[in-house]
Amino acid sequence: MDNPLLWIVTAVLVILCVVMIVVAGKSFHGREQRMKAFYEKANRQKALVEKYKDKPAQALAEEPAAEVIEGLAAAVQKKIEDAPLLNEAFLQLPQGQRAAYAAYYFFHDSEEKLSAFFRNNGEPLLSEAVGCLREAASGEAKELIKREYEMLDDNNESVSVNEEQLRRWDEAFAQIDRDQLREQVKRQILSLDGLPVSDA
Repeated sequence: MDNPLLWIVTAVLVILCVVMIVVAGKSFHGREQRMKAFYEKANRQKALVEKYKDKPAQALAEEPAAEVIEGLAAAVQKKIEDAPLLNEAFLQLPQGQRAAYAAYYFFHDSEEKLSAFFRNNGEPLLSEAVGCLREAASGEAKELIKREYEMLDDNNESVSVNEEQLRRWDEAFAQIDRDQLREQVKRQILSLDGLPVSDA
């Protein structure tokens, strides 16, 4: 290979091959991590459904709030997942089951920021979650939820979306004691009808 152009082309091809191998390896590793997280979550929720289904509210009162909310939500999901019209099936559930399901998604989606929950979800989940939180939350948490819901409600034409204000509210909500809020929400859920959740 006396031609320098052939050396250059060969070198470029080798570099491209190495880059492709590295990218493919990272992609495979990322997919493997996502699948592992998916199966871990599925197994955890299956265990929580078994742990909390058929348990009355009194028996759940002393259990960890995050577990109770996730376990009840997973049991509700199992009940309605095969319904042809998911929203209608959700609305037919007893109030306590609707609240548990909505609360789980509230805490899951607002982990990133409060406004993410309002932007990522629609009705009837939004109204159910906000109704539960208005009853359960207090102080600043209650006020921030109310303000963001009003600002991001597509049907509320009296309030314009202000991204800078939302950013400040999201930052304030990030400082809220999430464990305390979960405990308040758990108590509210357990005060409603519809528990225990059973397979029937």
